[in-house]
Amino acid sequence: MARLASRALGPLGLATLGLVGALAATLALYRAGSAALEQALDARLRGAGASAALLLTDAPASAERLEALMKANALDGVYVVDRKLAVPADATGPARRRVDLLRTDPAGVEAALAGETRVGPGYAMGELQVTVGYFPVRGSGGRVESVLVLEAGRAFSSARDSLRRAVWGGVALSAVGALALALVAARWLRDERARREAAAKAARGEALTKMAAMAAHEIRNPLGVIRGTVELMRERSGAKLSERDKESLEDVLGEVERLRRLTEDLLDLSADRPLAAQRVALSEVLEEAARATEAAFPGVKVRRSFAELPPVEGDAGRLRQVFANLLQNAAQAQGEGEVRLAAEPDGSAVRVRVEDDGPGVPKEVRERLFDLFVTGKANGTGLGLALCRRLVERHGGTVALVPEQRQGSTFEVRLPAAPQAR
Repeated sequence: MARLASRALGPLGLATLGLVGALAATLALYRAGSAALEQALDARLRGAGASAALLLTDAPASAERLEALMKANALDGVYVVDRKLAVPADATGPARRRVDLLRTDPAGVEAALAGETRVGPGYAMGELQVTVGYFPVRGSGGRVESVLVLEAGRAFSSARDSLRRAVWGGVALSAVGALALALVAARWLRDERARREAAAKAARGEALTKMAAMAAHEIRNPLGVIRGTVELMRERSGAKLSERDKESLEDVLGEVERLRRLTEDLLDLSADRPLAAQRVALSEVLEEAARATEAAFPGVKVRRSFAELPPVEGDAGRLRQVFANLLQNAAQAQGEGEVRLAAEPDGSAVRVRVEDDGPGVPKEVRERLFDLFVTGKANGTGLGLALCRRLVERHGGTVALVPEQRQGSTFEVRLPAAPQAR
């Protein structure tokens, strides 16, 4: 388990490195892009201000000209400040007023009046940062007479917002990518654990089936000798045997037969012996299994409920073994009373249900109930249901324990109908 966890650290480490690398690259690109954007915006504002200042050299500024300049360059404000810090013309407000010192930087105005162009952050309106440019406007004699002030807000900030959104989008994509890698690593770890458990389970099952096959072969020959000897003793003794002795010999033969069936079950589990495939009338097979159960358990009555069933293709003897096993389990669980056996067509298949009113299957073994050597009975071998599943699956069907909705247990077998019958 520790080795498996250490192997999972590889994908998790790659996911972490991928996230860190992607974030670092995104932040580096953001810084480079932000610097380039600021340079472009600064150049754009300087170019607009310089060209406008030249146009105002020979013609006086008017609100109409300033408004046209503002619209042409997508600015938020354009106005002129003279040496007396008055506003002779404004594209968005009244003229002939004192300059608004909350909006205008006196140092920027003084620098422009001295012949210097200055562009930089101005004032803020909520989250909107306004960039302000101060440009000297010279008169006909070359002397600076006034200052052209350009305010760039919404149009310029939209580019910054777009860049910021792109950065956050890159961060989100990096996080999603790292999360996807982490999920892949976690799923790989879970699948790897499941594969290891399945491989270990298969290895144990293979070892058990080999042992079962060896035990069955070793037991079958002595059983034949015991059976033959007991039958010969019964035949030779004849009338000399008392009723009690005859019953004892029958008991011995019964136990020998039980052991023989057990060895056959072990052989069926250890190797897929060929099926005697033929068209089978399933109702006859079910009827035989029901009669055998009633004979073996005199206190139990099997209530049959058969619809008109299509034939199935398979081995009648093996199918009879399946249903006899399920019915015997139901009879043993219930002890006495009525066990229900129902069969009906279900699309291209036949569905058979065996129901009892016993104590039900313990919760701790439900998920592994059909595994080899798993049983819910104190004296069970754990072979019967495993053999049932093996035989049913070899016939192309399924067998399952129906989720408990009442007292007792319900087993459902589905077998495909014969091709012609479909």
